[in-house]
Amino acid sequence: MIGADPTLRLLDLQRRARECRSLEALAVLAVTESAGVVPYAQAVLWLDGLGIVAASALSTVETASPFALWAERASRHLFHRQSVAAAIEAAALPPPEAGEWAEWLPPHGLWLPLTFPDGSVQGGILLARDSAWTEIDRAFLAELAHAYGHALGWFARPKQRWRRLPAWALGSRRRRVWLGLGAAAVLALPVPLTVLAPAEIVAAHPAVIRAPMEGVVDRVLVRPNQAVAAGQTLFTLEDRALRGKLEVAEKTLATAEAEQRLAAQVAVTDATAKGRLPILAARVAERAAEAAHLKDLLDRAVIQAPMAGIAVLDAPEEWIGRPVALGERVMSVTDGGDAEIEAWLAVGDAVELAPGMGVKVFLHADPLSPVLGRLRVAGYEALPRPDGGVAYRLRAELEPGQEPPRLGRKGVARISAGHVPLVYWLLRRPLAAIRHFVGL
Repeated sequence: MIGADPTLRLLDLQRRARECRSLEALAVLAVTESAGVVPYAQAVLWLDGLGIVAASALSTVETASPFALWAERASRHLFHRQSVAAAIEAAALPPPEAGEWAEWLPPHGLWLPLTFPDGSVQGGILLARDSAWTEIDRAFLAELAHAYGHALGWFARPKQRWRRLPAWALGSRRRRVWLGLGAAAVLALPVPLTVLAPAEIVAAHPAVIRAPMEGVVDRVLVRPNQAVAAGQTLFTLEDRALRGKLEVAEKTLATAEAEQRLAAQVAVTDATAKGRLPILAARVAERAAEAAHLKDLLDRAVIQAPMAGIAVLDAPEEWIGRPVALGERVMSVTDGGDAEIEAWLAVGDAVELAPGMGVKVFLHADPLSPVLGRLRVAGYEALPRPDGGVAYRLRAELEPGQEPPRLGRKGVARISAGHVPLVYWLLRRPLAAIRHFVGL
């Protein structure tokens, strides 16, 4: 049992770092568990050649997200200019990065270089919190960073030494030419290009149920994935105020009609009363129109299903008592067999896509029975995702002859993007990484 003594926690973390069996496990340990020794708000681990490996605030680092791009530039700057553990602030960064510090991190930062067993500094950990760092904090974290650097050295791949081949290995000049031609032919062979993207089974043509007017949701009468019939009540809006207004409008209409009847009787002998008849008739028509409008609003406060199908909504309890605006989406009704595939392709995996390309989805619930589809449309612009990243939205229709999966099932989609030469397939990601590194 490790107590509250930071020294004991330091020793425990050093032991756990030595026991890590992968770079990913060690990186997660460094950015999450180090707070047990010295508290901090956020941590980022950066390695030369790999970039941002782990961050305490993110379960998965999306290299194309704004935070990851800023942390990459800031860490690289500190790596080249700060060789010892030291407290830093926004002023330690160049003007572009310094101006964005407050957007991503608390004001007080601490840079901890990671020294490998050969004595070379190969990365660092950037910590940040709201309070200033003390000398004791820096000493504890520097000792912990030294242990992390030593453990990371086990996962560093040694540089390969190229050995010069003897002359007999390549043979004559003619043989070398044939070997070169053979290698070129192999590299030119067409191979299938595929990309992976998270996917979900969604409704292809849902009937979107929107609020017909401003109001407050009173009751939700259906549950998620419940089968509904055409004309079945889905939810109702609060109508007590409308009923009160309708009651007043009906009484006002009755009064106007009584005045009109009285004036019609008097008009037989009174010319003045006869002249007021058109005015009273117009007033009756106005009151009748107001009452009819309120009755229409009361009818619209009860929202019914326009078609038979399945109700698609989130947490009905959260809608009760919630104000809605005119046209705000509340739920949708869809045919259970009218399904298609929605996938989100990361910016780093974007390739040339065209309608009709094959899509195969491996659902988490049933990975051995993939769902087949054909790409219908691919978004031309990357859209923000709830996880903070950006991606292209893809829609694919299901191949006929297969049982449509249940709506909401999630999995991984493999999109076939045609055939490319083997050399392109091998160098596509390295070239993209080089272009991203040099900024071209």
